Amino acid sequence: MENDKKENERALSEIKKIKKRTFSSILGIFLVIVIGIGGKVYMDNNRFNDEMMNIVKSDQARKIFEEGLKNLDSKALTTDGTIQSYEVDYNSIEHNPMGGIMNKLIINKNEKLYVRVTLSKNSNNELEESGGGVSRDLRELLDKEIKVDGENR
Repeated sequence: MENDKKENERALSEIKKIKKRTFSSILGIFLVIVIGIGGKVYMDNNRFNDEMMNIVKSDQARKIFEEGLKNLDSKALTTDGTIQSYEVDYNSIEHNPMGGIMNKLIINKNEKLYVRVTLSKNSNNELEESGGGVSRDLRELLDKEIKVDGENR
């Protein structure tokens, strides 16, 4: 009878070991799959961000930015203009859920003066501005210049 008890305990111990190994194996496989999927998503996201960065840095985008600024200020990017310089805030680049790339242009190296621009591709696969906005401070500055120019005429 004592031998039967020892035999049963040994059998139960073996079953517990097998269950433990099986659980560890399944957990290991699950972790490898999760890490693999996470790595793939991370790599795809990096590639997508690199593509957006390349588009914003392109000559085509630069032309769109400058054309948009000249629509706001006819003397933009000259010494006579209110908007004398701009730089792209590369930290602001993000994908627009409705399509396109959103970013911010810092005007005259002043963080309070900025223009938001959304770039997208049209039906001819050409880059175009599809939206944006102007900061309140820049709008007020441009409005003051319009009033001053209007009085000088």
